[in-house]
Amino acid sequence: MNLRNLTTLADMSRGPESTLKKAIFALVILCLVIIAPRSLAEDLLAPILGTVDAPVEAPTEAPAPTESPAPTESPAPTESPAPAPSASHSTEPSPLPTATGSPSPEASVLTSTDSPTAMASPTPVPPHAISDQSMHIAVPNSVSTDPRAHSVFLPRLHVRGVDTLLVCGYTNATAVSFTQAFPGVEIAGSGSPHFRISGPAHLVMAAFNSDMGARVTASSRAVPGSVVSFSFVALSKPSISQALCNDGSASNNRTISIRALNMDLNMVKDPVRLK
Repeated sequence: MNLRNLTTLADMSRGPESTLKKAIFALVILCLVIIAPRSLAEDLLAPILGTVDAPVEAPTEAPAPTESPAPTESPAPTESPAPAPSASHSTEPSPLPTATGSPSPEASVLTSTDSPTAMASPTPVPPHAISDQSMHIAVPNSVSTDPRAHSVFLPRLHVRGVDTLLVCGYTNATAVSFTQAFPGVEIAGSGSPHFRISGPAHLVMAAFNSDMGARVTASSRAVPGSVVSFSFVALSKPSISQALCNDGSASNNRTISIRALNMDLNMVKDPVRLK
């Protein structure tokens, strides 16, 4: 019993010393941790306090996951859906042009089908004789002149009841002459045996009757015995085509005969005294 009590007393006497040593040792370590650099302190204490390193390394590794949000900041997955709608938009307009392109041939077909009609409608209809050839014609049957004359003026001719007129003429004399130009009138053959004049009826007659009227001339013989034939044709539009001269009505044809006055060539002229 005495030996056990002595051992207990020895342990009790050592207790305060060991506790003091541990406290001093802890203070030394704390000073080293505070004064020495962090890396050096970790290297010194790592083999001694293995268990203490774990909580110390935990905050050092904690910043690493703080850097990990970097991939979260890159919205790569958010951009990936962005091209998807852009592709959908691009694909959506693509059928539209194709749809518009497909009707284009149809539109061209329509235009092609319309073009013949448009071309057919404005195609000019050539001048032709109209069905109604009724008109009023005032032309004398004969003209008397000096039997020795080589030319004679025709009396004025009149035509009514027609809008557009073609006058075709022929003479067995040398020529029939009238004005060469007249506004709104087409003229051909003036000064020759065959002549044509076309236009509004009143202008045609005004051109043919201008000045002293149309003049019939015969160069190789006297003009009496000559004839002048006329064909009056009502047209759809003015034309001096010779092919239209026979398209009129036969009732609208006229002939003027040139006769000699009843005069004796041996007649003697007596002088007449004027008072």
